[in-house]
Amino acid sequence: MNDRVEDLQKRDLAHIWHPCSQMKDYETLRPIIVDHAKGPYLYAADGTEYLDIISSWWCNLLGHCNPKINAAIKEQIEQLEHVIFVNFTHEPAIKLCEELTEVLPKGLNKFNFADNGSSSVEIALKIAFQYQLQTGHPEKQRFMCLSEGYHGETIGALSVGSMDLFAQMYKPMMMNNIHVKAPDCYRCPFAKDREHCQCECFKFAEEAFAKYAKETAAIIVEPIVQGCAGMRIYPPLYLQKLRKLCDECGVLLIADEIATGFGRTGKMFACNHAGITPDIMTISKALTGGYLPMAIVCTTDKIYDAFYDDYNKGKQFMHSHTYAGNPIGCATALAVLKIMKEEKILEHAAEKATYFHN
Repeated sequence: MNDRVEDLQKRDLAHIWHPCSQMKDYETLRPIIVDHAKGPYLYAADGTEYLDIISSWWCNLLGHCNPKINAAIKEQIEQLEHVIFVNFTHEPAIKLCEELTEVLPKGLNKFNFADNGSSSVEIALKIAFQYQLQTGHPEKQRFMCLSEGYHGETIGALSVGSMDLFAQMYKPMMMNNIHVKAPDCYRCPFAKDREHCQCECFKFAEEAFAKYAKETAAIIVEPIVQGCAGMRIYPPLYLQKLRKLCDECGVLLIADEIATGFGRTGKMFACNHAGITPDIMTISKALTGGYLPMAIVCTTDKIYDAFYDDYNKGKQFMHSHTYAGNPIGCATALAVLKIMKEEKILEHAAEKATYFHN
């Protein structure tokens, strides 16, 4: 270890409280000082080269220091770096929404901006709650979620997750939600396999809806794959059945595509595998290619219209973030979408996936 690395590690440990860490471990497992990065590689200050196989928490979609994204950010910085998003707007945000409308599941065409994934989940939950209230269903105040699900670590997001590692200590603060047994194709209780089943496990959702649908505002799911649960992949048929059941029971369907969106499952969005459109979708992470914190909550006209009225009626959605609709973040997201389209990223994904798997 050289003197510079040791000095930086000591200075880090003197002040920084790293996420999801027991800091005592860092006494022996010292933090790796990343000096620079390029493409899929991280280069540590001690000269070690690392393949960033987790794409820096699943968000670095197109490689580190991508020259096209770098150029887009530099250009936007000289134009407009930030502006309050209440009663002001700007072209990068407008263009981003227009382009997202072209690639999202059909019908998602209204967008509420946030600055991180957990916040977008909070927004989705609040929108669902308020929607039910403003459409004549004040009794619908609870949420359903899948067991072993993960949707972030703010209190509302924890409340619709089922990972006790993150949530156990905070349960006295959390909402009392309904946890539905999730599909688990690796340990199927019906002795089926993912390619040859009719989602017999959907009976658990049907039982929950029969009992709780009248008091449920929405169900939130990670579509196709539950990431934090151990990359548990389930059939698209499950989402198709869930979409139909939600429609029958007046329960909104929230798809958390924060981790699964932008080609992570081989299609632009995981919902595309099932050919369904959720009522609300959250996107973040790869949205800006790992460059800047930004998230968006995507909704349909049906949801949006329930909030549209004279201001004195009090139906507006009173939720805001300082960095909502940040112009640099929007320009970055536009660059990501442009690269994905021009370089046919999805078409090449299968080849690269096989390489990395091996």
